Amino acid sequence: PITMALTTRVMRMQSQSQGVRCRTCTTMSSSTQRSRHLKKKNELNSSLALLASLVITVTPAAAHAVSIFEGNYADPKHPGCARAIASNGVVSGTDGTPGCDNGEPQQPWNLSGKIFEDEKKIFIDFSPKGGPKDLTGDWVGNGVRFPDGNVWKKL
Repeated sequence: PITMALTTRVMRMQSQSQGVRCRTCTTMSSSTQRSRHLKKKNELNSSLALLASLVITVTPAAAHAVSIFEGNYADPKHPGCARAIASNGVVSGTDGTPGCDNGEPQQPWNLSGKIFEDEKKIFIDFSPKGGPKDLTGDWVGNGVRFPDGNVWKKL
């Protein structure tokens, strides 16, 4: 709403400054004064156009949707190993043997997932790691519960 109002205001200012008749231009007596005034007016139009394009360009980034699933997690089956879910459903982490607390070698991985905010569910494709293709995770208020009872607790 704020960005829309700002964009509208900038565009209104720009269109007003581009008007065919300018009171200042018509009351100036010398052509040199009119020329200077028109140059400043054109500079203003260019600045306003740049500002409008910046506002419009920045808007999509500001509209980034945050998911309840987005964040870092602790997995009790892999203590100390990274677990993260991005708002676009990408799930990433590392695995050790069995954990990552004692300097074990770690293997990073990335998995694709689909988040369904309304149902508070995420479906993750664990097949690249030898697991099921559509493992369901349910949001339980402080983390994600999987069918085997494991809960990734949000940090």
